Amino acid sequence: MLPKKDPLMVQIDLRTKLTKLGENIRDLPTLPVVANNIIQITQNPKSSALEVGKAISQDQALTSKVLRMANSAYYGFPQKITTINHAIVILGFASIRNLVLAVSVFDMFSKRSGNFDRGGFWKHSLACGVTAKLIAKRLGINNFEEIFISGLIHDLGKLVLDAYFGEEFTRVIDLVKVKGIPIREAEQELLGLDHAAVGGILANKWNLPPQLLKVIRFHHNPPQAGESMRVVAIVHVADVLCRAAGIGNGGDCKVPCVNEQSWKLVSLNKRLLVKLFSEVEIELAVACELLTSAK
Repeated sequence: MLPKKDPLMVQIDLRTKLTKLGENIRDLPTLPVVANNIIQITQNPKSSALEVGKAISQDQALTSKVLRMANSAYYGFPQKITTINHAIVILGFASIRNLVLAVSVFDMFSKRSGNFDRGGFWKHSLACGVTAKLIAKRLGINNFEEIFISGLIHDLGKLVLDAYFGEEFTRVIDLVKVKGIPIREAEQELLGLDHAAVGGILANKWNLPPQLLKVIRFHHNPPQAGESMRVVAIVHVADVLCRAAGIGNGGDCKVPCVNEQSWKLVSLNKRLLVKLFSEVEIELAVACELLTSAK
């Protein structure tokens, strides 16, 4: 049973807190200075590899983790990458930015405060990233690593709620179990908004690339993403497929309906789905090492 607490007061109290966060975004967590600098530098086409390397080298712990990830089986380079400048040259700005962002998210939200299944959450998120990447490659999209990181952190808002509103998010999870409803429905019932909206606020504060922000904000409703709909649709379909396959735990046991426009866009039939999941199973095992290296 849910704890005996006036649900109306809980709803009003948290809505007040979240409204304050929306109006005064300094209450939300900020990216570490080094990580923020790297993200901004790598989005500037005039930046050099030396500038990026210098920025990363200011944080030795970050440098070590990025190198471990670059040398993981996920990338599969035959020779060991020993310097951050070498990693930048081989992987490119976008991949380095993604690795830095992944490390930052893992570090900032490592502490859990409620009954949210973090292990299951990361397994689902990793599977979503892998699945989105494979769909993108099949569609001939070149920046599939960008889509991988989009799938990996699409549910950023759940981490924010768990870490910063642990008591209230615990009640959300309890409501999911008691009523057997999707987590988004429980969030909206108790909080007045969902994890996608919360994640969007944080992504905006962090000045994340526009496409990544739209994935985080609109992955449940891709048509709202405008010109980024294609990538958002890929992550949306990947999310639904991973839920249908029961990979990890997104916070509930429900399989959401797939957006019709998004499904038509990825153009997957039964034969392709079977092939896709066989590839996901193989790549997911490799990608787990990448996740471990980031921690």
